[in-house]
Amino acid sequence: MLLQHDADDQQRALDARWLATGALTAIGVSVAVVAVVGLQGRSAAVPLLPNSTGWPPYSFAVHPSPAETSLEIWAAVLLGTAGLAAALLAVRWGWRPSSRPLVIGSAIAVVALMLVPSVGSTDLLDYAVYGRIAALGHSPYVMTPLNLKHTGDPVGQIAPHPWDNNPSVYGPLGTASEWMASALSGSSAPRTVFWLKAWNALAFLAVAMAMGWVFRGDPARRTRAHLLWSVNPLMLFAVMAGGHIDGLAAALGFFAVLALRRVNVVRGLLAGVLIGAAIAIKAPFALFGLGLAWAARRSPWTLVALGAGAAAVLVPSYLVAGPKAISAVAGRAASSGDLYEPWQLLTRVVGWPLPQTAGPLDDVALVASLVLAVILLWRLPAGPPGLASVRPALALSLAWLFFSPQQRPWFDAMIFPLLALMPATRLDWIAVVRLAAATLAELPGVTYFLYLKPGWLFGTANIIARWIAPIALVVALVATLWLCFTGRWTSGSAGDSAAPPELLPARSRPFRGLPRSEEHTSELQSL
Repeated sequence: MLLQHDADDQQRALDARWLATGALTAIGVSVAVVAVVGLQGRSAAVPLLPNSTGWPPYSFAVHPSPAETSLEIWAAVLLGTAGLAAALLAVRWGWRPSSRPLVIGSAIAVVALMLVPSVGSTDLLDYAVYGRIAALGHSPYVMTPLNLKHTGDPVGQIAPHPWDNNPSVYGPLGTASEWMASALSGSSAPRTVFWLKAWNALAFLAVAMAMGWVFRGDPARRTRAHLLWSVNPLMLFAVMAGGHIDGLAAALGFFAVLALRRVNVVRGLLAGVLIGAAIAIKAPFALFGLGLAWAARRSPWTLVALGAGAAAVLVPSYLVAGPKAISAVAGRAASSGDLYEPWQLLTRVVGWPLPQTAGPLDDVALVASLVLAVILLWRLPAGPPGLASVRPALALSLAWLFFSPQQRPWFDAMIFPLLALMPATRLDWIAVVRLAAATLAELPGVTYFLYLKPGWLFGTANIIARWIAPIALVVALVATLWLCFTGRWTSGSAGDSAAPPELLPARSRPFRGLPRSEEHTSELQSL
């Protein structure tokens, strides 16, 4: 009997290694395909960018058709998602690799995507234009890309048409990172884009290295953390290929959470400075700040230090940027819904007319988010010891992301570092499905699918964006609520060994009113 058990263990370990090999191969091919799409130059997924002799980003004038580009990039996303899911499954089966190959692979992927133009989005061009406006001594919260374009400035010429009349919606430190890239590049748009990607590369790899350090004594959790961030093809696509500024904010928020591993005044001050910087890049990271405040709630002086640290960054940065920065950032919080956001299913399926303006829909979304936040704070499994801010920050971020009328795949950069710090649960799979669906719906990303030819390509993009993606996001929400009310966060299989026993959530019971946990009960009473 014992011999049979040993043989089963050996076979399981062998299966895990084979599965992991195939998974990492799929992830590598996925990232390589995205890099190749970037190298092909302007296409349905890559915006037009002038050449910069000797400087990245590098590309060739291949002129692929919209069909070729779309199929390549959709295949990359599907392959990468399958590889990520298979790798997570391999960890559940006992795969415990050295962290070095994963970190090296992450670095190679980051550098490769840093050296090619942005793929799947034009946002990086907006950043370059806002940075140029700031470098010329103007305010990007007042002067629009169209104003810069009319001056004949070479950087202004790359401004994407949909944003011509929009001032910057990013915080003052986001603008500072754009200004710095422009200051290093002068009137060269490609060099500005490269430096913007370089900031993201440094942030992405800093988080990857930190995750390896946090879980240095736990190979299973370290591997899972690297899969959810370091070699996650969907995160690499969002943060590095697309070049979205969310990567910078996510890194600062992540380090703010780590800074408060011990609740004291010095740590609170450091965490406050870091989270203030994250909020000064993108306002939604204030949700991380609420998580930090929750962790420090029993230490008044730490709470004061946390607030003082955040204020030390936010107050002077907004004073320098001016009042227009506040109105621009606040205005972005109330904007029209996106094509694939789930709220639109109410119109298509049940015939409920959505409001014609953003305000009423935002109000409904806010109420729904608050309700979900209460449920998640109540029923999410326990977070990691010594990092009390992770669980509430994740709960609040998830609640906002699920119901926000503004849906973008790169917004999920705020939850994956937190998820990597949490114990392994079925929420991992929900987050991956959610991100994959949103990524597919966003593509090809530059030539909007309404103009894609031939007709079958338009039809495919239309089905993905209007039906498959929003339905997948709703299913992810329903699955999360099911886990909350049943408590079946883990399967009870051997794969749950990815987290130490003391970190696993208690074996869950069906929902029968208030939880017995004193910690969770006190959280609910404090809301």
